[in-house]
Amino acid sequence: MNERPSPRQNTEALDTARRGVWIAYSALLALLVVSGIWHYLQQHAQVAALLVRILPLVLFLPTLLMRRRRGHIWLTALGVLYVVQGIMIVTKGGGSVLVGAEILAAGALAFTAYRYVRLRGRLDSPPA
Repeated sequence: MNERPSPRQNTEALDTARRGVWIAYSALLALLVVSGIWHYLQQHAQVAALLVRILPLVLFLPTLLMRRRRGHIWLTALGVLYVVQGIMIVTKGGGSVLVGAEILAAGALAFTAYRYVRLRGRLDSPPA
């Protein structure tokens, strides 16, 4: 009744999850850069504000490149923090299309990183 997926299916699902993490990561990073440049040009923010928003995400690049499971757990938490930050911006009246897109990309990052962690855990655990 409760059949476990084959190792091949798990590997394919893990590769799909990894691609999803990369897509969400890239989208969020691009949106943060575009949003930061937009606010800088509108004179609403300094360059330091752009760096502060981007730096936590950039620091996880080695995690993605080395496929570290623990790093993906933390990346899930970071995605949730970016979602909360976007929601706070919207509630303070600073909502825009870019902020909405950031919230969606951060949510996708949190979800895909969590999915990667779960699938990687299945592959790493010994069969029962």
